[in-house]
Amino acid sequence: MEDLTWRQRLGALLAVLATVVLASTASTAVAAIPHSSTGAITGCYTSAGALRVVDAQAGNACAATETRVEWNGTVITATRWSTGAISQLPRAGGVSRLVASQPYAKVLAAGAWVVTADVLIANSLDPPTSFRCYAQQWSNQAVLGGQLQDWGGAGGWHRTLTISATVTLTAPDYVDIYCLHDQNLPTGGVLQAESVDVIAQRVIAVN
Repeated sequence: MEDLTWRQRLGALLAVLATVVLASTASTAVAAIPHSSTGAITGCYTSAGALRVVDAQAGNACAATETRVEWNGTVITATRWSTGAISQLPRAGGVSRLVASQPYAKVLAAGAWVVTADVLIANSLDPPTSFRCYAQQWSNQAVLGGQLQDWGGAGGWHRTLTISATVTLTAPDYVDIYCLHDQNLPTGGVLQAESVDVIAQRVIAVN
């Protein structure tokens, strides 16, 4: 079974949390998830994308290998954009190509955001290579996070690279998606990004 995406994990967690909150309300205990004062839900996730919820009000913390995120326990703001426009990737190794530019109307407000992007890459060329797609903040060109995909062996032409990144914006800004590969490739055949789907979720803080 394929791993759940960030959005699927988040949806599943919220469903569980709703059940926990309702059960706690029916009892005399005070619910600590969400936080009884702030309404915040605290989670910890790994570089592999595994996400768990912790009781921050009780003093529970993330491990050293995890990143802490918080989001509003009652309202989650999400912005989504996608493109099906085909982007031809350069044949030269190490040359980045913009494959998804965040629309002007979808600007992200100042604050903390968790960004996830799925990029579909098509490659019909024989030489094995490694592809990297990453998120980049528009205003300062900072690389926020990315994924490396080794290409070789069975699996066909297509691979989906899933990018997870976090960013705290001090002013409204945009996040764009870029891809590149690590070696010079021959002409002919197919080498392109065929679709990109991005979702940015506003959280209380990224620590």
